[in-house]
Amino acid sequence: MSAVSAPATVVVGADGFIGGRLCRALERRGRPPCRVPRPRSTADEHRCADTIRRADVVFYAAGTITPGRAAARPELIDLDQRALDAALEACKLGARRPTFVLLGSGGTAYRPDLPAPLDETCPLGSDSVYGRAKLAQERALSDAADHLCPVVLRPSNVYGPGQRARGGLGVVSHWLRAAAARQPLQVYGDPATRRDYVYIDDVVAALLAVGERHRDPHARAALDGTVLNIGAGRPTSLAELLEVVTATVGRPLTVRYADRRSFDRRDVWLDVRRAAALLGWRPGTDLRAGVARTWAALTGPNA
Repeated sequence: MSAVSAPATVVVGADGFIGGRLCRALERRGRPPCRVPRPRSTADEHRCADTIRRADVVFYAAGTITPGRAAARPELIDLDQRALDAALEACKLGARRPTFVLLGSGGTAYRPDLPAPLDETCPLGSDSVYGRAKLAQERALSDAADHLCPVVLRPSNVYGPGQRARGGLGVVSHWLRAAAARQPLQVYGDPATRRDYVYIDDVVAALLAVGERHRDPHARAALDGTVLNIGAGRPTSLAELLEVVTATVGRPLTVRYADRRSFDRRDVWLDVRRAAALLGWRPGTDLRAGVARTWAALTGPNA
């Protein structure tokens, strides 16, 4: 199928870390998407309605909250929810039943008392404001299923070039930026805490795989209403991550330790076998390689 006859694709949140990377990947494939920036005020909520109602595929990566910001600024949760509701409402006005791909949160969706690894059948029940907000978005998407084909991807801790160091999100980005500035690295909680770190291009590959399967009616039907974990599928402790970062930077680093924050999860990593079965997707970037690429992008000649 040529780029001219390809389904219309919209990326909401095209100015963000994941959305921007996805747009560039689609463009390299000869399928440039319609780019919609993240809503930043109530005035922005309905501006993308006309674009979305003509779409065949909507990738929704427009969240503005982080774990820290969700706890400190609840009005941002309301903004994100209203923006999503407006996008879902726009789907009702279109002539198509688009595939609507929502980015959830694999690191906060599941009950914190469950043993890892966590698969998609595990009971939900976040213990953080951020996690509950992301689950509310998933419920809103499910409620709109008559008008669209809902697909939720729950990535774990995404990292990679271009990620901003924001409150409570992106430990790799925080540590590498601190190292580049020759500032201390901050470790919150027990260094033995294990989490799941997935490289940005692996997340984008999963999104692209959903878009490809939209084009096949049988594959699309198999994805209708599906939730998929997207992660590295293996645990890495904070101490192990610190070793990788130190080896990548190539010099001793000053580290400061502090108590776990209220929104920090303990051990959590994801079972990603369902994504492998339905998408033919597997994480392809080793942690050392991913951290090295992120460091090179931050400190290289074109940084």
